[in-house]
Amino acid sequence: MPLPVAHSLLGATVCVVADRDAVVPPGRLFAAMVLANAADLDYLAGILVGEPHRFHRMASHSVTVAVVVGLAAALLVNRGWLPAWPVRRGWPSGAAGTALVVSLLALSHVLLDSLNADYSDPVGVQAFWPFSQRWMMAFPLFYNVEKLAGAATPLAFLSSLLIWHNVKAALLEVALLGPLLFGAVWWRRRGDSAAR
Repeated sequence: MPLPVAHSLLGATVCVVADRDAVVPPGRLFAAMVLANAADLDYLAGILVGEPHRFHRMASHSVTVAVVVGLAAALLVNRGWLPAWPVRRGWPSGAAGTALVVSLLALSHVLLDSLNADYSDPVGVQAFWPFSQRWMMAFPLFYNVEKLAGAATPLAFLSSLLIWHNVKAALLEVALLGPLLFGAVWWRRRGDSAAR
């Protein structure tokens, strides 16, 4: 699994590309980064049973859940409980645009976790759960994140992440995904300037 650094950078990139505003308001940018990291909430279920990693990279890391989360967001928009994501011209608007952006943000997590060099058993993510129980890894691009496996207290698990190897992993994530975000921001501002 990449660190939240990678997920936040790719989530911000998706937001910049999809959002109506070339300069995305901080609240929407934050929401995009939270949604891009949300699949890792599966750690909470593991913490409750004393094994933080027990349910990680399973159902929450699937295309199915990403689509369901997008559809749930669209339902909330249709009911008036959530404002529609303001998407750029040429994209679907309203509930459909919200479903698309939210699903893309959730799918960004699945993509990045499938590009991780974590060879701990089982290798990869269950990307096509529940239709396939197969674990998949696309390509080992990011460093694995060193952490405690098995039974651990929440504090022991979190403190196991604070090591030099994981700092190097975070730096690689910034080196690979920072330019992508920078390019998306440049492209949006350039495109919006040309349209005026």
